[in-house]
Amino acid sequence: MTRTRGFTLLEVMVALSIFAVCALVLLQQSGRNARQAHLLETRTLASWIAANELAQLQLAVEFPSAGQTESEVRFARRDWIVVRDLHTTANADLLRAVIVVKAASRDNDIAYQQTGFLGRH
Repeated sequence: MTRTRGFTLLEVMVALSIFAVCALVLLQQSGRNARQAHLLETRTLASWIAANELAQLQLAVEFPSAGQTESEVRFARRDWIVVRDLHTTANADLLRAVIVVKAASRDNDIAYQQTGFLGRH
């Protein structure tokens, strides 16, 4: 009578537990990668919006006055909140502009902030 040798129950359980740990680590890492990709996409889009807002301010015909304004923008099929905060400087012909862009779906979560200067033409 020939005896065939297979895996014992203990060997199978050890192999399955190693596989389960590896699968869990891979799943967690793929989740982190997806969140990081979404964050990078959000920040990139927000930086484009901030750059557009600053360019519009710099190209405006009339020199804007200091103060804060807030507006909503639709960009890349998403809603954004843009806060433009204009501050006076020591030079009366120069304003410091702080542009803050937030996703409209999240409260107080700043996606991007850009600072620039506006000079009187």
